[in-house]
This record gives sequence, C-alpha cells and structure tokens, in this order.
Amino acid sequence: MSSVRSEMWFADDPVPFRGSEPFFYDTAQFAWVREVEAQWTVIRDEVLAVLAAQEAQLTPYMNEKMTSRPNQWKTLGLMFWTQRSVENCALFPKSWEIIRKIPHLTAASFNLLEGDTTIKPHMGNTNAIIRCHMGLVVPAPAPRCAFRVGTETRSWDEGRFLMFCDAHQHTAWNNTDAKRYILVVDVMRPEFAHATVATSSRVLAAIYHETAYQRKPWLKRWFGGARGQAFTLALYRLAYRYALGRDRLFGRA
Repeated sequence: MSSVRSEMWFADDPVPFRGSEPFFYDTAQFAWVREVEAQWTVIRDEVLAVLAAQEAQLTPYMNEKMTSRPNQWKTLGLMFWTQRSVENCALFPKSWEIIRKIPHLTAASFNLLEGDTTIKPHMGNTNAIIRCHMGLVVPAPAPRCAFRVGTETRSWDEGRFLMFCDAHQHTAWNNTDAKRYILVVDVMRPEFAHATVATSSRVLAAIYHETAYQRKPWLKRWFGGARGQAFTLALYRLAYRYALGRDRLFGRA
C-alpha cells in the first residue's frame, strides 16, 4: 500500500474529513484481490441463481432519500461491521467461502442498483476502511453506468475490483434500463487493522444510536440535550465494544 499516513476520522467527529487519502487505491497492492477476481463467476452465478429462485431478497437501502428514485438501491448483507449474518452466509456458501478469506474483512454484501437511478453524493462512516466494489453484472461502461469518488469517475468492470476511500464524497448512477449488480466488501486499512473492534463498535454505536432516537420518543424526552445524547452514545459504544470483543474472542465474528 502507498505511504499514505493519516489519523482515523469518523463521521461523528466534530470536524469534516480533510484527509489526504487518494480517491482510489491501487488494487495491485493487495494480493487477495486477484484471488477473489479469479473466482468472480462463482460468486456471480450463485448470486443470480439464489435471487432467481427467490431464496433470498435484496432490501432497499434504509435511507430512501439517498437515491433519485425511492427503493431502487437494494442490498443483501453477509457481514456488517464484523457482525456476520449466519442465515445469509448459508444461502451463499460458495461465495462466502471465497469472501471470508479476505484479510481484515469487516463487511460484505451484494448490491443492486436499478436502471435510471442515481445514488446521491454522500460520505461514509470512516477513513479507517477501504471500500471495494467488484462488478458482477454491469450493463454499460461510463458515462452511462459509473461511479465517482471526489473528482474521479470510473466504470465498474465485471470481475474486477474498484477500491476507494469511503470518507471522500462519492456518487453512483445507472442510466440504463438494466440492473447493475456488484459485490461490496470493506477491509480495514492495514495500518488500522489493530483497531478493528474499536472502529466497528464506534460506527455501529453511531448508526444504532441515531436509529434509536428516531424510533424511541422517550429517549428524546429524557436524554434529548447535548449532554444526554453524549451519555447515551457513550453507553452504545461500550455495549458494542464489549459485544464485538466477545465475538472475536470466541470466534463468532
């Protein structure tokens, strides 16, 4: 990996991301990339077969405002910030056998973007991970179907990875009338791999803390101020730090 040196940044930090990380990383610096790409048709064929048989369903991204058309960006997760879905992994045994061997893996999912749909510009949770897209079904090259990080636009290629810094603003679009499928995996940056539990627990705490305040009115009533929210967020971080540390200790992650 290149000699990029930076501090960890999280979306809940009080300052915006100003890191010097490149928009895209060089896939040649990661040996596992070629190993997975060599087996990409195994993953594609299994995904399409399982979905065609309706043994699994992709679900719309939780924030429907993120897309130009609601419910047209869908996903099916195998792992989410080191938390593995035993049920979904069992539905895709060949794919999971390939994916689970990726070093420093923290997340994996299959992602569908319907035609005539744009994912609006957004930033990810942290710069501590590298997000990786591998094309499974790509209906057209750029500019009709493409992905932009910062100021750099690239096409997805079937059977090839794009690796990028998720903390930079990014957007995607599919201006065709066909579906676009990709495999998405997150890996810890090697220099931050020692902080996998701390990173994952912090991100999970922020996500579910925000969701809790949206769905549980009593939290706003009793802990609605800045100090109250800081207190409950600290509790969420402790809870997830304990849970993820326990899972890694007992080999459940």
